[in-house]
Amino acid sequence: MKKTFLSLAVLMAVSSASFGQINKAFKINYSIVFANQETGTEQETPVSLYEAYVNNEKIKVISSTEGQESIFLAEKNADKSMVLYPSLAKYTVKDEEPTSYSINLVPGKTKEIAGYSCQLAQIEIPDMEDMEGNTTLSIWYSDQLPVIYWEGFDIFKKIPGAVLQISTPLGVDIVAQSVLDSELNDNDFIIPQEYEQVESIYAEEQDSADSNQLAENLYLFEDTTTGLVGLEDGTKKIILPAEYSYIAPFVGDLSIVQDSNEKYGAINLSGNSIIPIKYDYLNYDDHSAQFVFGLNEKYGILDKTGKIHIPANYDMISFMNGGHAVFQLKEKYGLLNQSGQVVIPANYSYISENNATHFISIEDDKYNLVDIKTNKAVTPAYDFISLTEEPDLFLASKDGKYGYLNGLGQIAIPLIYSGATAFSDGLASVTLAGSDDVMLINTKGEKIELDAALDATAEEI
Repeated sequence: MKKTFLSLAVLMAVSSASFGQINKAFKINYSIVFANQETGTEQETPVSLYEAYVNNEKIKVISSTEGQESIFLAEKNADKSMVLYPSLAKYTVKDEEPTSYSINLVPGKTKEIAGYSCQLAQIEIPDMEDMEGNTTLSIWYSDQLPVIYWEGFDIFKKIPGAVLQISTPLGVDIVAQSVLDSELNDNDFIIPQEYEQVESIYAEEQDSADSNQLAENLYLFEDTTTGLVGLEDGTKKIILPAEYSYIAPFVGDLSIVQDSNEKYGAINLSGNSIIPIKYDYLNYDDHSAQFVFGLNEKYGILDKTGKIHIPANYDMISFMNGGHAVFQLKEKYGLLNQSGQVVIPANYSYISENNATHFISIEDDKYNLVDIKTNKAVTPAYDFISLTEEPDLFLASKDGKYGYLNGLGQIAIPLIYSGATAFSDGLASVTLAGSDDVMLINTKGEKIELDAALDATAEEI
């Protein structure tokens, strides 16, 4: 793994390619909410739908509808957008076209959604499927947030702010559950070299065996009568009967599955259940070999054997990193240790990430580096702070300049760069103000020549 990261760093410098800067953004979590048409109230358990990141320049929206993860990417000043399909290593490109629907901004109508004051807009759409005549969509938006749109929702370009709720006469709404401070990395908008551009993932090649491969010699098949899916090997021998509504590509030796009741569990390569099918939410992290699970809108952590390490008592929880997990309670954030004990009370507006010794809090759009042992900020407020692979070096930015801090909050490498990446295996890529040239530096801030970096790579190999 080490030689891989170093080779990538060297390759970046050799090719003189620009690297990704990390920019501040908003993260908006959208869910489907089924309204009760008799009482006008909404159900208690929204179904997660989109994870969106947006700022004034770019948009990234992650969705997992119909069992297929996709990532919508758009630069607002460009005339194209892209959709990536990671499990297929494919992507599509769409030319941006003007939308034809008219929007009526309704004065005097306001409501609060996810902590933001919203205004009402209405869009009349003719001949909507399953509806007779024209259909009116009610759109609640906040002009305090950047405009956001995604695949199938190009019309939101005309809304003067971020859409936080879409209401339809069908009783199915899309509602923002939270709006948080976050980041967008320019590297996320670079298509991986191994990805293939296609017109549509639903073309004839989608039906090939390769597109249904979930692991070595394991393929997805569908029962055309029930619509459920199972697993078979390359000889068409059934390994797992078609009894699931969704089977995810295997990560290592396991796959997350969903049954027809929308409950989640996990199976191994033999098709045997290793996590019971009983959870409302399940996500796996191969690095920590842990699951985040959800029950009744609360979240906890369990291991690959199904043993619960942290009960589902939290509004949100991250995977363990450096012996700690970030948790959320009542819109505030704190840290737990591996025993589930609270080591940092939930007093912070947002904790973006952590390692074994520090965490990064965001308050009023400013970043602080906080020592876990003392629960004290060791830095003044910065415009941006992020972890690196070096435990005592943190990427930081202020007034458009990038550099690095140490664990005491002191400047370890001066903030003199117009762009910088996090350290990986002792190297980072930086560029000086007024220059487009990318160079490598070590943890002392010293420039590393390509020959030395290549020699180091050769030694690793």
